[in-house]
Amino acid sequence: MNAKFVLTLLTSAVLAACTTVGPNYEAPAAHAPAAYRAASPAGAELQRDWWLMFDDAQLNALEGQALQASPTLAAAAARIERARAVFGATRADERPRLDVGASVTDLRTSAKSVTTPVLGGQPIIFDGTQTGIQASLGWEIDLWGRVKRQAEAAQAQLDASTLDAAAARVALTADVAAAYWQWRALADEANALQRLRDSRAKAFQVAQTRFDAGASTTQDLERVRAELAAADADLADLPRREALVLNQLAALTGQPAAGLKLQAAPLATPPQIRAGLPSELLQRRPDLAQSLAQLHAATAQVGIAEAAFYPSIRLTGSFGYQSKELGDLISAPARLYNVGPSISLPIFDGGRNQANLAGAKTQVDESLAAFRGRMLQALREVDDALAELQGRAAVVTAQNRTLASAGEALKVARSRYDQGAVSYLDVTEAERTPLATERALAQLRGAQWAATAQLVKALGGGWTPAGPGG
Repeated sequence: MNAKFVLTLLTSAVLAACTTVGPNYEAPAAHAPAAYRAASPAGAELQRDWWLMFDDAQLNALEGQALQASPTLAAAAARIERARAVFGATRADERPRLDVGASVTDLRTSAKSVTTPVLGGQPIIFDGTQTGIQASLGWEIDLWGRVKRQAEAAQAQLDASTLDAAAARVALTADVAAAYWQWRALADEANALQRLRDSRAKAFQVAQTRFDAGASTTQDLERVRAELAAADADLADLPRREALVLNQLAALTGQPAAGLKLQAAPLATPPQIRAGLPSELLQRRPDLAQSLAQLHAATAQVGIAEAAFYPSIRLTGSFGYQSKELGDLISAPARLYNVGPSISLPIFDGGRNQANLAGAKTQVDESLAAFRGRMLQALREVDDALAELQGRAAVVTAQNRTLASAGEALKVARSRYDQGAVSYLDVTEAERTPLATERALAQLRGAQWAATAQLVKALGGGWTPAGPGG
């Protein structure tokens, strides 16, 4: 019996390796353009912990806090573990299952049952204790590769969960940097706006003196008063804007906003980051790799659905001992066993299998379209960030020219005031353009840094396929 059983197992294993129905997964072409629409500047290459390139201790601390305390990353990690458990359970279906059990049963049969044996007109009654020990083995012979496709789909889903966590890490770290840089830009704007407001206050004092002396009109006085009020309004709105940014930063780093203690420092021009080629994007963004993993899983599901049309063969067997006396349990006369295959062939299912197959194929089409859409979106995000950086840089250059010219005009106004040729009101008027330009430059630098964070996210934040776990 044992030799036959082993031979049956070996034969079944050979048969199970013969056929795997359904399409094999092939990665689709990315169809990336040769270059981005905006010229890709030369610059630093992103690394996994890309924020270190900025050499900012406060940013490094915020990123570390976010990676440690983010609920988003914790949820992503839990999804990985769940997918790993599903994969492990699926792989178990590829192997035989062996169960061992023991039983002790008090047994008495009925003397009145129609199944009670009769000998000499008297019913035979079984009454006593029965002890048994038995091992059972079950294994589905995977002739059509259904179980293999299930494991393939589970592996692809595990890959997708891992890549989802990597994408969440990229998004989180980029969002933390964007919020931090926005807060610093607001601090720069507050300084410029305070200087502008002080200048408007001096202008109003001069205008009020001139008006009281009858040297200017009510219209001149009210115009300066309106400009001072506008500066006061903008300055009063800054705490609200700063609070919103700090609240966002606190949520991203998993701590109360009151616990954030940041020191403001002026923002310089952000360093350039190498964007590379569009064809490299698939190897740089974990969300694109995740989309391909989901397509892989959907493709494997087609094979699972096709296998449902074919016979299912299961090999079962058991071996054990059963005896009414415990002392005679492990003995040849108490031995029992059975072995044999069972086959199930779908004949009529009301169209269920055909509907499942059609649904699986539709899921492949949907996953393929989702990948192509995500690829187009990724290309657009890089192009948008590059265009934003280039456009803002051009405006900064123009504003610096404006600041230089306005600074020269202010020097002339102060010189003429020192010579008694003009009033101090003319000096304050000359201060209007350079101070307003300084505020505009602070806002532009904030926009440049925001675009830098956008580019980091669009390029995948230094992720590489060799280490998608994030």
